[in-house]
Amino acid sequence: MSIHPTAIVDPSAQIGEGVEIGPFTVIGPHVKIGDGCVIGASVNITGHTDIGSGCTIYPGACIGMPPQDVKFNKDEVTYVKIGKNNIIRECVTIHAATGAGNTTVVGDGNFLMAYVHVGHNCVLGSNIIVSNASSFAGHVHIEDNAVVGGMTGVHQFVRIGCFAMVGGCSRINRDVAPYCTSAGSPERFYGLNVVGLRRNGIDSASRMALKRAFAVFCSHTKADAIKLVEQMEITKEVAHLLEFVKAESKRGICFRRAKAGKGSEAESVL
Repeated sequence: MSIHPTAIVDPSAQIGEGVEIGPFTVIGPHVKIGDGCVIGASVNITGHTDIGSGCTIYPGACIGMPPQDVKFNKDEVTYVKIGKNNIIRECVTIHAATGAGNTTVVGDGNFLMAYVHVGHNCVLGSNIIVSNASSFAGHVHIEDNAVVGGMTGVHQFVRIGCFAMVGGCSRINRDVAPYCTSAGSPERFYGLNVVGLRRNGIDSASRMALKRAFAVFCSHTKADAIKLVEQMEITKEVAHLLEFVKAESKRGICFRRAKAGKGSEAESVL
């Protein structure tokens, strides 16, 4: 490994093979860093934090800090678990969970751009892209392959489904369904994420099945929509959409209805 002489690494920290640690970086006593990670200058990694192999962490990032939660008890032991091959850019903050034994989770292959904040108890899947200065409040859950635009704020307990695209400068206070696009303040549902689905190899038949399912969800109550969609063609993607809608939601799922009148749009929440 290569550790700059100005870095402070606690002797009990577990550092893998081939790790590079830059100047003025501080690594705490309970930290585990996997093989081949590159830790830039002035990074602070503390708490019970486990970082998988092949991650690159840029200057100024702070990982494992106590949560911004008034209920947090400093005597609680909570965790941060970060997977493999993540890119964590400048000044990203990833906070430890609140509630004894709980974990803030970041999966594999994610790209968190500069100044992104991942709050306590968040669960991020894999292959997610989050643009600059977006912030996730506590308990946010983001599924695989989602994309979140810059300067977006996501309310606590919100879920963002897989392959969803969230536009920049949005205020997301309702769940974002899988496979769709959503943006605005307040957020609105803008239909199927066609470009993202094409890029990820989801064929036209599956996209059409999703489009029909979304049309039902945008024009019926939740209970009625579920019954109607269950009678339609159930592709793997539609099955996941149904699972997402049926699952417990603390914020509701936001859809944009058809135009309510000339030049206006209406929103529905399931």
